[in-house]
Amino acid sequence: MAASAFELPLDKRDNKRSRLLLTAQMECDFGTIEVHLLNISHSGAKLDADRVPARGETVTLIHGELKVAGKVAWVEETRFGVAFDHSIDEKFLVNQGQHHLNG
Repeated sequence: MAASAFELPLDKRDNKRSRLLLTAQMECDFGTIEVHLLNISHSGAKLDADRVPARGETVTLIHGELKVAGKVAWVEETRFGVAFDHSIDEKFLVNQGQHHLNG
């Protein structure tokens, strides 16, 4: 059975991904939606949402002070990946995610 795009081993990617579970907002063609960040690197993120944007769509991820634009790289059911237009400091979000998980 072939792995879907979001199940590729992490070492196949160019950038190390940090796993987290954090709720954020995303602006896309059909409005602003709530998304769940599943993992993130300085160049992209894996997300989950009830309604997903189309592959190739330009989106903006928003969480607190972070606002980063990117393009949807892949879609698989309710999960999708976004490649950011510029690098971010993902440690900021990872620390927030750990704070939410710990208390």
